Amino acid sequence: MQVILENSGKSGERWLKAELHTHCSLDPEDYRMCAHSAEELIREAAGLGYQVLAITCHNLDVWSRELSEYAESLGITLIPGMEVHAEGRFHTLLYNFSTSWKNLNTFEKIRARRGPDTLVVAPHPYFPAWTSLGSLLEKNIDLFDAVEFSGFFTRRLNFNRRAARIALKHGRPLIGNSDAHMLWQLGRTFTWVRAEPGVQSVIGAIRRGQVRVESNALSFQKAASWWAVAVSRYFFPAHLRPTRSRIGSYAAHTPGVSR
Repeated sequence: MQVILENSGKSGERWLKAELHTHCSLDPEDYRMCAHSAEELIREAAGLGYQVLAITCHNLDVWSRELSEYAESLGITLIPGMEVHAEGRFHTLLYNFSTSWKNLNTFEKIRARRGPDTLVVAPHPYFPAWTSLGSLLEKNIDLFDAVEFSGFFTRRLNFNRRAARIALKHGRPLIGNSDAHMLWQLGRTFTWVRAEPGVQSVIGAIRRGQVRVESNALSFQKAASWWAVAVSRYFFPAHLRPTRSRIGSYAAHTPGVSR
């Protein structure tokens, strides 16, 4: 579904093309699948006209000042973020938290640290996976600022429908994300955010619901090819497991910014 937007309105605010759920070769869990580096991901996003990007590796925030400045040089605001395994397994997208995932690995820890400058999103909550939130989304709806509409769907198979209903029921914004593990996933489902460029402005706009989702279903062939590559790379990884020294060259010791 294509969205037509106008940029007239408040001074400085405009519709920004945003992708808030991606992975790269530094991911401690999905390094097998991701052939691209963080820089390659940023370059690809810039080439597709994105102005906002978050790299959300599992239990790892790879945001750094250097990586942010590189993204900014290409016209992209890089949002600090990660996909935390809350309560041991439930995937939860966290943005701009100034602490390690170990301090955010339960719902109560997240509640204690969330604030007006942070963002909590429920990713693919009703997909048939044991890492999906499922019924825990509504039980903890106070914790979540937005609900994800995942780009991994086809015309006949779409697990986003219930997520959209729950978001509407509880007055939570719906944001479109690709959950990209491969670069070709970018540019199909994403979010338009009405904000000024900058981390705080984008987070605030999403929390206020100043968003529009643009989504395009995958063909059956594309969905099948994703699974074929995922299975292949489980046995023949795109990369070796990231070492501490390799991750350290990217990741900030205290991720989270105010600007």
